[in-house]
Amino acid sequence: MSAAKFAAEEHFQRIPYRPATDGKVEMHSGLSRHYPTLHANLVLPSNHSKRVALLMAHPASNFLSHFLLRAFAEQGIAIMGMNTRYTGNEAALLMERAAQDLGAGVRWLRAHHDFERVVLLGFSGGGPLASFYQAQAENHSVTTTPTGDPVELDGLTPADGLLLVGAHPGRARVLEHWIDPSVLEENDPYGTDSLLDLYDKDRRVPLDPAWVTEYRRAQRRRTERIDRFAREQLARGDGDDRAFVVHRTVADPRFIDITLDPSDREPGSMYGDPARANTAAGGLARFVTARNWLSTWSTRTTHADALTDLPNVAAPTLVGCLRGDQAAFVSESREMHAASGDPDATLIEFAHLNHYLVDQPEGLTDLVRRLLGWLDERGLTG
Repeated sequence: MSAAKFAAEEHFQRIPYRPATDGKVEMHSGLSRHYPTLHANLVLPSNHSKRVALLMAHPASNFLSHFLLRAFAEQGIAIMGMNTRYTGNEAALLMERAAQDLGAGVRWLRAHHDFERVVLLGFSGGGPLASFYQAQAENHSVTTTPTGDPVELDGLTPADGLLLVGAHPGRARVLEHWIDPSVLEENDPYGTDSLLDLYDKDRRVPLDPAWVTEYRRAQRRRTERIDRFAREQLARGDGDDRAFVVHRTVADPRFIDITLDPSDREPGSMYGDPARANTAAGGLARFVTARNWLSTWSTRTTHADALTDLPNVAAPTLVGCLRGDQAAFVSESREMHAASGDPDATLIEFAHLNHYLVDQPEGLTDLVRRLLGWLDERGLTG
């Protein structure tokens, strides 16, 4: 991407991070183990201001070319997309260490590029990561992962603001709403209970409210069953981790019944046909480890939960709800806004915008304009 096309330059960043010292092998890459480096893309508009930079990160997705980087840079705002150590290695993800990595990015923008303020922009799964980070930076409380591995989150540098856009409250909450409760045995993805099969050929919408209630209870029972399995694996005595597969994880009733959690969305999932995605190899949380499950995917043990983290965040906070979103739902945005510790927290709902704003250029322009207006109102750009 040339500077001439949108009057900005991309700068590849190599940011060192502190690797774990517990001796557990989380990645097979020797380069990552011996030369611990985070990668980032800092997009600097010509004549950009040093007053503020936006920082985006996701626990495991690659944000180096996120569509919001160019959109903000075109409006004269410096912005950096960065990857954590778990990009490309999602099965080993520990949210506590991902938060450490985000902290390395905050420090980097201040120390190496002299930005006066850093505002976290949490998009999608980056939202609960940013919320967790900021909660710990303002009110440190977490000293270990859920499995007891020590983690240093004290001394994190607080960001100056928090933008949550198209964000869900946490990966664990998402999975508990998406997981297929019809699975009878975790090692057999084909043996299912037809009474709890969302995609059964006889299922009709709108769904029966009593059935949905039982379905939600069964989802929780299944995640609790996997919780027990993960703990059993870690209790085997050798202190190592265990990898396993979680089948059928794209089965939220809201995918087929849009009267549940009403919004502007179309039926379906962010992956397209949810029934096909439910059994596909690359579904949500398909490949995990025991430590990863308990840190990331269990509602009972994860620390990265925006609904419990945001009350500990006093920094200026905006929640941007995409009303056409098939992954982060309207009710969740409203819950995050209500949970915020910022007494002046703002909720903006963007009509019809989908999760990635695909084929919605006018919506993208409006979204960036309104977010920049909020940054100005809260004194973060001046």
